[in-house]
Amino acid sequence: MSKVNPIQAIKANIQCQCGTVKGSIDSPSALRFVCYSKDCRGYYNALNALAKNAGKPEAAALDPFGGCDFTQVYPCEITIREGQDQLEKRLIRKNSPIPRTYAKCCFTPLFSTGGTGAALLNSNLLSAWDQHCEVKYRIIGRHALKGDGSIPKPSMSWSVPFGWFFAMPKRCQPDKAQPSPVEVKDIKELKLLEGFVEGK
Repeated sequence: MSKVNPIQAIKANIQCQCGTVKGSIDSPSALRFVCYSKDCRGYYNALNALAKNAGKPEAAALDPFGGCDFTQVYPCEITIREGQDQLEKRLIRKNSPIPRTYAKCCFTPLFSTGGTGAALLNSNLLSAWDQHCEVKYRIIGRHALKGDGSIPKPSMSWSVPFGWFFAMPKRCQPDKAQPSPVEVKDIKELKLLEGFVEGK
């Protein structure tokens, strides 16, 4: 099956790895990208370490080059129907503007939100989307891992591409920040994620 436009409508159910947290995404304009930053990789590595310590399987999947696959939507397009009590909100460092939400039952990364009105959903929650929608951007390639040589390294921008700076401001819409799938009354009161260090 051929790949489709990287900006498209999507309507699908989502759930954490163990199935405790269930919800849905209904977006008329979602965009998929992969981020190779040390921050994103460190976040996923920390969740996998927490899962391992709890005797649970790895829940935060990275691509072979250490990239985190995200789908950019809006907070109002994400609905959590079950397992709201399992939504854990954390910051990766003090004064970070981005609350990151994962399922504390199995440490599956779910989404991150911020004051811009954009939300970044873990694309691995959307298997059909992952298979049939091409990646629009691969950003911060300077932090990517070398890989083991078994597959070719995809084209990545060294930093954040010019097209990203042109496209993303249009996709940050504060009026779509509510209703949000999680409530953050005061971001300064959020705890830091245990075990976070920048990805190597």
